[in-house]
Amino acid sequence: MASIEVMIRDDDGNIISQKPAKQVNLKNANLDSIEADVENWRKEALTEIEAALLQQAQPDVN
Repeated sequence: MASIEVMIRDDDGNIISQKPAKQVNLKNANLDSIEADVENWRKEALTEIEAALLQQAQPDVN
């Protein structure tokens, strides 16, 4: 079984956001089913990733 992971780092290499790995079953899979799994995962993850990036972009107010 394969997995998909996304880790977002800033310019200094610090992890901003990391999503848990999504398992993708490649046994008896074709390209269309793999693309569909990846697309579904992307839609789920995108909201959380965007929020992390926006939070990181906010200036510190102290």
